Amino acid sequence: MKFSKLALRNVKKSYKDYFVYFMTLMFSVCLFYTFNSFSSQEQVLNLSTSQSTVLKTVGQFMNVLSVFVAIVLAFLILYANNFLIRRRKQEFGIYMLLGMPKRDISRILVYETMAVGFLSLLSGLLLGALCSQLLGIFSAGMLQVSMSFRVIFSIPSAITTSISFTVIFVIIMLLNSRVIAKVKLIDLLQSKKKMEKARIRRPWMSVLVLLISLTLLATAYYLATSSLQTFAVMLVPILVIGGIGTILFFMSLSGFLLQFIRLSKRTYYRNLHMVVLRQINAKISSASTSMGIVCLMLLLAIGALSCGFSLHHSLVDSVDQTTPYMYTYMQDENISEENMKQLLNVQKAKRWNRVNVYTDRDTLKAILPLMEDYDTGKLYAGAPLEYISVSDYNKAMESQGNKPVSIHNKEAFFISAKEDILDALTAVGDAHKTISVYGHKLKLVNARETSSFLCTSPMPEIMLAVVVPDAVVQSKAPVRTYWNIDLAREAQVSAYQARVEKNITDYAKQTGMQDYRYSGITRDEVRESSLGSGMLFVYIGLYLGIVFLVSSAAVLALQQLSDADDSKSNYDILRKIGTPQRMIDHSILGQIAIYFMLPLSLAIVHAMVGVPVVSGAFSFLFGLQNMWKTNLMTAGIVLLIYGTYFLITYYGYRMAVQGPRHKQKKQ
Repeated sequence: MKFSKLALRNVKKSYKDYFVYFMTLMFSVCLFYTFNSFSSQEQVLNLSTSQSTVLKTVGQFMNVLSVFVAIVLAFLILYANNFLIRRRKQEFGIYMLLGMPKRDISRILVYETMAVGFLSLLSGLLLGALCSQLLGIFSAGMLQVSMSFRVIFSIPSAITTSISFTVIFVIIMLLNSRVIAKVKLIDLLQSKKKMEKARIRRPWMSVLVLLISLTLLATAYYLATSSLQTFAVMLVPILVIGGIGTILFFMSLSGFLLQFIRLSKRTYYRNLHMVVLRQINAKISSASTSMGIVCLMLLLAIGALSCGFSLHHSLVDSVDQTTPYMYTYMQDENISEENMKQLLNVQKAKRWNRVNVYTDRDTLKAILPLMEDYDTGKLYAGAPLEYISVSDYNKAMESQGNKPVSIHNKEAFFISAKEDILDALTAVGDAHKTISVYGHKLKLVNARETSSFLCTSPMPEIMLAVVVPDAVVQSKAPVRTYWNIDLAREAQVSAYQARVEKNITDYAKQTGMQDYRYSGITRDEVRESSLGSGMLFVYIGLYLGIVFLVSSAAVLALQQLSDADDSKSNYDILRKIGTPQRMIDHSILGQIAIYFMLPLSLAIVHAMVGVPVVSGAFSFLFGLQNMWKTNLMTAGIVLLIYGTYFLITYYGYRMAVQGPRHKQKKQ
């Protein structure tokens, strides 16, 4: 019993040491529970069948992602625990000097870990229950559904979270016991006297390493931005080169930054700049690798948040474009036009149109040599080059309220639902003037239209096509046909779809059609699919982004707070020679601000280069644009989490180095 009481007393006495550790544990538990409790949201959201399926899919994806997150959080918690043990080595040395066996010290650590673990687990679950309610409101907004307000608590998620973190705490207990069993008394008592040595001592070596790091980063930036094709092929080398360049950059700062600032004696000797810069220089020297890793984690956090929000908004914003009709059936079966009209019951439609798509099995690769934008051509080289008659195109345009296009018998023009490829194809038309289609030589004209969405679909169906005169394709068989239907009211669509599906399924059975599959989709289904996909991207971005943000900020906070006791004697000397407390506080604020801003600043530079490239890759996959418009939301989340850890670190550091007189005044 005496050991448990001593452990609790130690936790209370060392609450300043444990606060960042406890807060990190609590946030980790909260995040883990919140993003594993998606299945419980179905109880409060008024969902359709398809929306319920989407929510379950998101929940399953989050559960899989949580395995990776649990590993990241485990390393973070072990890292934080290591700093705590290192900070308390002298205390353990005193225990041993007074005759306490190592076994008993290990027992005290076990009790302390159990106490902090239980409190953080309980607090994290309570905070997670609150956050899951807020996440339910967020989900309702993204899915555009109503919800009933009542408190829900996911027992399965709580059990999963408890088991996961219990395993982590058990590992911590075992590692702590191993550390105590192997350590020597002299090492414990002299732990604070061991100074960390600089990795690069000579200034000229620091400058050389800096130049090498900048060269590596410039190479990584060039490879990433030269073309999407290069980025896709060279992704692993880009990451390796960029990672090495980032770590070398921080290694060079330890010898370069101080020497550079010392050139300006006015700045160097102003206030306590000399003290601040020397302490930062010493810390960067010993922690350059961890600062480089923190910078890369911040890059991942910014990238995940930015891309997640951008993909969501792009998908939602594009719904109106990709759903010009209430219902679309894609016909690739060999059914006559008259039979399709009967099966689709087109006479009951308010309006309808049909778009036949032809191809001679040619691809964009055929006109690749003509393209100035070679990168775009390579990305879409395998895409089929399709043809649409001008009459079908104009019927689709008129049904959407757009003006028809008029071309002569020997003219044609490109259309595409993607801006990048349309730009490249338009340039081909301007430069080369003609194209051969089914043996007809046609003059290319620039008839860039406001809409190339010729059917309702979750993704752009017409990647690239040539609109040609009717006579060119009159004798050819289409590879597929889009039947677009608008009814009198949106409420009629569901019943209409069920009727059409039954008609075509029965027809397929009667005629013995092989490998038949129903290919109809409604505007509501596309909207729900897009909203669900957008929600998935947001939650992936939030989950990973916040985890990496918390991990990065916690590592920096623990590194600074672990040095606070070592720096206390320096600040005591400053007080004795008459340095005002306000100046000391400003120096602490500056030191921590610089330490937090260095990895964040380089991460922002990395993100300014990398995020547009990744966004371009997503644009290629999903046909999305405007990937940067949610940067303010990303900046807000980074500022909130990173800023919270910064303030806690500042106040914790300031309290740790306060002199006795200053503490008495506060009391």
